[in-house]
Amino acid sequence: MNSELIRSVFDESEIELVKNAIIKDRRHPVKRMLFPTERDSQVVANTERALKHILRADKKWILSLKPRLLNRHDYSEPSSALAEIRSYGSLLESEVAVKPRKTPDFVIEDSEEEICVEVHSKQLQMEEAEALERFHTETFQTQDPPRTVRVREHVVTPFGEPREGENVTENVISKLASIKQDEHQFSETNTSILWLDFQDEAWDLLMNANMVLPVRTWNGEFFSGEFWYAFYGWKGAPIFQGNTTELRVKSRPIKMRHEGYFRRPTKLDAVVISLARDTIILENPHSTKPIKPSLWRRLIFIPWFRFGYSYGNWPKRDLKQRILLQQEMLRSLSGEAIYGW
Repeated sequence: MNSELIRSVFDESEIELVKNAIIKDRRHPVKRMLFPTERDSQVVANTERALKHILRADKKWILSLKPRLLNRHDYSEPSSALAEIRSYGSLLESEVAVKPRKTPDFVIEDSEEEICVEVHSKQLQMEEAEALERFHTETFQTQDPPRTVRVREHVVTPFGEPREGENVTENVISKLASIKQDEHQFSETNTSILWLDFQDEAWDLLMNANMVLPVRTWNGEFFSGEFWYAFYGWKGAPIFQGNTTELRVKSRPIKMRHEGYFRRPTKLDAVVISLARDTIILENPHSTKPIKPSLWRRLIFIPWFRFGYSYGNWPKRDLKQRILLQQEMLRSLSGEAIYGW
């Protein structure tokens, strides 16, 4: 794992400060980049790749991020700064004309239009983060004899505990659908894109590309795609969590209790989901200002872009029909997968 470019941003005293940062709900996000373990290798490589393009095009911008990157009190600050680095570098690599702004985070100039790009690094729910920080920082006291081995464990629910009557899948869908709801960074007239970065340590082994499928299977059981439902789901949609056609206890899918993001009035035209090894674009089928073909032809060069997992109106403007077909498939499946445990 090579973090040479990341190290070049800081002097030795700054690196030492980061090295001594304590573990809170996680390691300091920049410490993870500077002193990575094997499991961090892909995210470090992605960040290095992005930095290579930014240092060539806009070194001044990187230096302006240093106060946020070095923040040792609120780890969401370096986390969000690293997300912006990865998004900016990815856009530069795809050779779009992109510039940093205060609000939104970036603007792409394409065909005389300014396209808004707002970056969001999803964090653990506050209660979960605080509980995990207490687990890491509380002194482990014991009166057991010397050499006694004791084990502590802590269960984390990254999106928070489900509310009464919710299952875990519904809770994740609801939390994803509520990201950036105030929408003040987005435009009424220009294409607006939300870039969701899930490369923070909190999401290791949790988020994956299959979550953009309407439904997936494991051991003959059906599970709803959390990203698909968060943006394309509808009130009353069947939510699958281990439902099956195999004869067991009757357990019909529960119903979604709210509209997906793209079914509500919104200024948002597309979402980029940035995972360690997958970049996926979900476009709003109801948008009046969709991504133009000229920009789509550049976005396919974003690192790790997965066309087969993405939902776009390019090259054929049939996204609304595709979503309707998937909606009917889910309705039909809800009448078949009616068993569970």
